[in-house]
Amino acid sequence: MKLTVLCMGKTRESFIQQGLEKYARFLRHYAEVEIKELKEEKIQDLKEAPVVRKREAERIFKAIPPGAYTVSLDERGEEFTSHEFAAFLNRTLESGTRELVFILGGAIGLDERVTETSRKSMALSRWTLTHEMARLVLLEQLYRAFTIITGKTYHY
Repeated sequence: MKLTVLCMGKTRESFIQQGLEKYARFLRHYAEVEIKELKEEKIQDLKEAPVVRKREAERIFKAIPPGAYTVSLDERGEEFTSHEFAAFLNRTLESGTRELVFILGGAIGLDERVTETSRKSMALSRWTLTHEMARLVLLEQLYRAFTIITGKTYHY
């Protein structure tokens, strides 16, 4: 299986980049991993947010491989415990899904067309996270899910 994380904008914080590299390396024992950083729109005023989200959505739609199972990360999405997320991931693996794409918006979130057309919408937490931190939390939880599925000792 291939795991793709589509993100708006580059990771600017070095400690987050180091964490992403660490968990991507760990995940490669279980799946092919790709983190795609798409060009983020500049926003001068929050009044521009709907237009900016729409432009970013177009980039996202172009980056999604045909036939991929898409999961948008959104604060209104379904929440999972780590075990529930592992069960979801395992069901997705067993269904024959070849590519699982997680979609993370930028600082102003995702256009509703992205969340509406995704196969699943999930929330990482009820807390507000920076979009860069959300990337790191997602990769750590993906690794945790695989260790739960395979019975490794990372998760207690």
